[in-house]
Amino acid sequence: TAATPTRPRLRGEPSQLDTQYVNMLLALDDIPSLHNILAGFFNWILLAGFILFPGTFTSLQNLNVTNGQIEQQLLHAVTHLPLFIVAWVCCRFGAFGLVWLWWRWRKNYLWGLNKIFLPGFMNSLAGLISTIANIFGVQHGELSTTSKSTVVVVTASTGIFAFLTLFYMFWLVRRVKARHDREVGKQRAGKHGEGVVDLSKRRI
Repeated sequence: TAATPTRPRLRGEPSQLDTQYVNMLLALDDIPSLHNILAGFFNWILLAGFILFPGTFTSLQNLNVTNGQIEQQLLHAVTHLPLFIVAWVCCRFGAFGLVWLWWRWRKNYLWGLNKIFLPGFMNSLAGLISTIANIFGVQHGELSTTSKSTVVVVTASTGIFAFLTLFYMFWLVRRVKARHDREVGKQRAGKHGEGVVDLSKRRI
């Protein structure tokens, strides 16, 4: 019978080829391009929802502030109801899509950080800034029903993404990278990005 083909042995020390950090880096090339595209799409949909919300805010620009009854009714009104619904659908769709992608590739901390949490934090922060600007620009600092719900949703999203970004960046990824540096040596960018290895802290 023919011999079963065996996997060719790789040259080099096992610690240089089989650290968790290197495995994660190599796995990035094997994650389907469709999932990378979907990560960007779901982040964009989430941002679209945050940007659409301020368009539903009630304007007080032409309101007679002496008429308190009309002012209170206007503050509790929801203008552009279809746009408000579209904004909610975009936020929910984007959030569920990002959660699904994170769960699918949850073992690759680098992918989760760079494709899910960091872009999500930046988009949520942009939505929060846009919301605050519209509250003080369109509503002169007065909070309507839609603006209150928007502030709660966008602030919560920004806080969650910020926490997960910091947790992944300064705990999960840093620990994996530190183990890699101890076994292989610290990888530095070099003068022009050519990449050099500092062996001074390598564990012998």
